[in-house]
Amino acid sequence: MFKTKISKVLGVVLTAAMVLSMFAVATPVAAANQAWSKIALPGSGATGGYVVSDTDMRFYDIGILEWNADKTAVYATAVYDDGDDTLVRVFKSTDAGRTWKMVFSNWDGSNPVLDGDYIFDVCASSVNANEVYFTDGSEIYTTKDGGVTWNKLSNLVTYATSNFVTAIPDGDIVTLDVGYAGANKYVFAGTATFGGVGINGVYMCQETAFGMPWTDLDVIGQRDDAWDSCNVWDVVVDPTDFATKQGIIAVAEDTTLGFEATYITAKYFGNQWNQPATCKDAEVMQGNDTPISGVYHAELWLPSDFSSSLTSGKFQAWLALATMYDQGDVYLWYGNSTKTIDLNVSGLDTETEVSDIDGAGGVGTAKLIIGGYTNTSDWKPKTWYSADGLTFTKTSKAPTGSHSWFDEDVTVLALADFATSGKALAGTGGWDCGVSYTADFGKTWNTISMMRQAINEVANIAGNLFVVTYDYVEQSVWRLSGGVYERVFSTSMFDADGDIDVAVSPAGDAVFVASLGGTKIWRSLDVDEDGDINGQTFTAQVSNITTVAGSALISSWFVSNANTILVGGDNVVYQTSTNGVLWFGRPCAVGIVTSFAVSTDGSVLVATGSLGKVSKSIDGGVTWSTPSDAAPTVSATSLVTFQNGSNSVVYLTGSDGGAFKYDFAATTPAWVQIDNAVTTGETFDSGSYADVDEGVGIFSGIASGGNVLYVLDGSWDNLIRITNVGTSYKAGIIDVPATADDATKLIGIAAPGANMLYGIFDDELYVYTDKMAVPVANVQTSKVTTTGFTITWDALNVDNTAVTVEYYVVITDAATAVKVCYGLPTGTATIEATTLKVTGLDEDTVYQISVWAVDPVMSFVGTASVATQPEKLTYNFNLMPTNGASNVPVNPVFAWDSVSTAVSYDLILSTDPTFADATKVLATKNLTTNYWAYDGTLTNSTSYYWKVRVNTANSTSEWFPAVFTTVKADAAPVEVNNPPAITLTVPPAETPAYIWLIVAVGAVLTVAVIVLIVRTRRVV
Repeated sequence: MFKTKISKVLGVVLTAAMVLSMFAVATPVAAANQAWSKIALPGSGATGGYVVSDTDMRFYDIGILEWNADKTAVYATAVYDDGDDTLVRVFKSTDAGRTWKMVFSNWDGSNPVLDGDYIFDVCASSVNANEVYFTDGSEIYTTKDGGVTWNKLSNLVTYATSNFVTAIPDGDIVTLDVGYAGANKYVFAGTATFGGVGINGVYMCQETAFGMPWTDLDVIGQRDDAWDSCNVWDVVVDPTDFATKQGIIAVAEDTTLGFEATYITAKYFGNQWNQPATCKDAEVMQGNDTPISGVYHAELWLPSDFSSSLTSGKFQAWLALATMYDQGDVYLWYGNSTKTIDLNVSGLDTETEVSDIDGAGGVGTAKLIIGGYTNTSDWKPKTWYSADGLTFTKTSKAPTGSHSWFDEDVTVLALADFATSGKALAGTGGWDCGVSYTADFGKTWNTISMMRQAINEVANIAGNLFVVTYDYVEQSVWRLSGGVYERVFSTSMFDADGDIDVAVSPAGDAVFVASLGGTKIWRSLDVDEDGDINGQTFTAQVSNITTVAGSALISSWFVSNANTILVGGDNVVYQTSTNGVLWFGRPCAVGIVTSFAVSTDGSVLVATGSLGKVSKSIDGGVTWSTPSDAAPTVSATSLVTFQNGSNSVVYLTGSDGGAFKYDFAATTPAWVQIDNAVTTGETFDSGSYADVDEGVGIFSGIASGGNVLYVLDGSWDNLIRITNVGTSYKAGIIDVPATADDATKLIGIAAPGANMLYGIFDDELYVYTDKMAVPVANVQTSKVTTTGFTITWDALNVDNTAVTVEYYVVITDAATAVKVCYGLPTGTATIEATTLKVTGLDEDTVYQISVWAVDPVMSFVGTASVATQPEKLTYNFNLMPTNGASNVPVNPVFAWDSVSTAVSYDLILSTDPTFADATKVLATKNLTTNYWAYDGTLTNSTSYYWKVRVNTANSTSEWFPAVFTTVKADAAPVEVNNPPAITLTVPPAETPAYIWLIVAVGAVLTVAVIVLIVRTRRVV
């Protein structure tokens, strides 16, 4: 990838380098390797399951949580709008409140559907899982298909007016229930006037009758002493025998001037209310002696074995009551008693407004979950749990939210196995509202869905898996557990004085949250049932770094263990080994400390800062060494990490760019830049400079065959991957995720053969699993000839999808170190196959083979050594006996021309032409001479097969085979004397006779001439 030089300015707030050896992640993500994969964060809107709010659409109040008949779906009401219009919605969840689907909205385009801005009650059929009712105070809506379609019942007020019902209600419909008597279905409604006096009561609609007629059950008048007016805050039908007894129970407030009081009242068998024979009124009294008025919400909970028989001992219920005048609480009611019992959930001296109650079990086994507020505190949501229905324990970590008058502010819902698991949901209203979850009977709650907060930025991750996200106002820490997110920390719960960050101790026994740019640190030691840290409750340190330096702020931080923390300051490291009980300032002259790192074995710490220097500590941060020289590129924000497996080599990057190495153990320590080496297609995995322009994250991983370093570039948003073997550093580029930009942080988990990298890109979180920090394995050769061979290797298994790996092959003459072949024989291209045939090489030559992957990123090199074969023996090498010879003596001598490079020869003699049958092999010899005399006697008239090959210092030639036939038994023996070595001797040639004749004639003539000369010179 070639970088396009477009200037980007990205302000980076550095947090501490983290030890993540305990980082075991179960992420909801398609597990691609060698490519960035997006990790799903808590989702907003319809496609995100309404876990968090959209930036422009917020949850303001969670109203009601209600099961359907078979507890396969939860229905919830909530205000979810842009702040300009009150949009009341009904949602449905089929995963116990983790995600939701909107099934009703009070706006249809630009027109309101509901008459009011609230949904006051939701009631589910007890027999039909798809049948649900709700009321907005004026109308009652019902669905018979699980929320797909909704219809109205007949209007109570309109029907009462036209049919002269006894008392036309003045207030709103605030409560609903449904009863069944054979084929007849009855809907009951209670009405009330908020903060006032009116004619209200309990009304019944026979839904299955024509016209859906309403009947006034006349709570006001059907009694011995009629009331002037009243409010009905809750109505329930007898859950066990309504079909026979027609029992109806209501929480009614007598608003008669001067006689204000609140009662649990009931009617059975069609009789009037308050009948001693069946069930007389029980007054609800604060402290068991003070009448109650000013109610704004009531909720009855009946046990599973409820019985309206006066002698059963199970005519019993619990009442949650919220009032305007500090008279709310949980009250215990016994049928036909004259008053209830105030259970004082918060104790005798604290009044509690209880807005909801739910539970599991029967009369003697009831386990209750309570939601509400205490009037003497900050009016934030609280819950209580009772294991016996009589005594209560307050939550230690409450759901987030705040108080808003008479809107179902804390609603609770026991999940199906609540009695044994303690699992329940709570819905809250007001600021930072949401649906929260508990798995410990309400002791601790985590918000899981319908949150007011949005996610505009991801700031950091740590542990297994804690994620920090930012909204415009509030900040959150999420825990990913079992594939789902729960918010375990919110700045709405604490007074944070900076941007929060999260860290997990190396041993995995503590989770910390720090306020960067501030002074506060919180710690959690909670563990789950498996003993893993789960970050439930957080407690602030008793003191902070301001006890050492009044103006000190947390610029960076590092967690060493559950009690020891380092905080970066200006040329100082603040240290505590007592979780903030005592802090100490430790001089560290690196400027403003911006990053810490720890060696793999935990023995050495290093710190770097705004001066671009590093200093080390071997005593846990108590003392720091004289800092190094500054790195060549000095960064105001520097990041440091140890080379994996080393306690002396560190790498550094920073906001001014570059990647540098420093070895404290070197004879002369010095910075070496390692990110700007030119890379080429013949050698590395990138065709450009893989340089770092703005380092925002650095991590050293495990590599088999060398070292691998990862640096996140905030300027280009890509990842620079630098491999190291010996002193050779080679850099490549991992592209930014296709849908992301604005890289801000890199966090890694080192693992053999599969380093896992987490990258934060603006408001998105990605994971990259690097399976290529290993050598190509099992490089082998086959089909070796005098001029080539075939290379094979194991494929790098880097992905479970369709990632294509491309390889590069280099072949080098081992003696001269000259590269004689690159990649394919026809050029320098990479290949996708895991085999390569090479030809055109020199014979009897040793070659070094290097194979590595170059795409999607570069692997380490796998190697093999192979020698081409020497030339094999042929007919030209004067084999004796020659191939096809006959009449060969039965005591033969085998010979051939010597080969200058041979160190030995192999020979095999057999009667099997294939040489495969070992029983037919007569001789197997390894010889240092080029001849051998057979030391036995062969059979006459028999064919024998023999073959010979050459062994050199580098390789072995192919076999050269031959065959001969021995002499017949009656043939004249032929004596063959072979010399030790075949030597061709040429005897002197014989002179022809005519030559000697010419010589004789010449001699005679010579003598004659001499005689004539002598005669002619005689003296006379």
